[in-house]
Amino acid sequence: MRSHHADTFNHDEWAAGYDDDVADETNPIRAGYRATLEWVVERAAVGPDDAVVDLGIGTGNLARLLPPCRRLVGVDVSHKMLELAAPKLGPGVELVTADVLEVFDRPDRYDAVVSTYAIHHLTADEKATLAAVVAARMAPGGRFVVGDLMVVSRDSVPALRARLAHPDVDELFADEFPWFVDEILVALERAGFRSLVAEQLSDLSWGVAARVP
Repeated sequence: MRSHHADTFNHDEWAAGYDDDVADETNPIRAGYRATLEWVVERAAVGPDDAVVDLGIGTGNLARLLPPCRRLVGVDVSHKMLELAAPKLGPGVELVTADVLEVFDRPDRYDAVVSTYAIHHLTADEKATLAAVVAARMAPGGRFVVGDLMVVSRDSVPALRARLAHPDVDELFADEFPWFVDEILVALERAGFRSLVAEQLSDLSWGVAARVP
């Protein structure tokens, strides 16, 4: 199973400048970046006995903030991103070149599935598929925690774009697939998740957390 736009959003070309790019929180696309990573780490509550997968690990900025755990798998479709992540994270992390959907073709079980700023590359239907396959791969009590570019609902997009009035925001809505919080909460509940939480961290950055029973 592979997402439709996996090759389109392979960020090999931008890997070298990625860390500098995300550090510029004056851009509304990047505003709240650090706070969102920290929110995901807190909500994931990773412990020493946990198996964890980071979807769209990129250059490792989220993974390096996670507490030590039994197993950490970092997945990204960009080989060059993983090359930059490797020295940050050390030899104990399993780095896998794969799409965020196809990695779940493996029969592994996880106590926590985390992701930041990657799943907005999936269509709405693919996000719902991801929710279902993550739920199927979670250990009892497992946490699914995501920080990403989101808006409250489809109806809220025109006013938000007008208020922010930024070309990168226009490009986001034209070419990518920001989350709609109202829709993804329904998809997560249908997939079997409970204890759903959604929190806005900037104009476009939100955190969503859910747990399987």
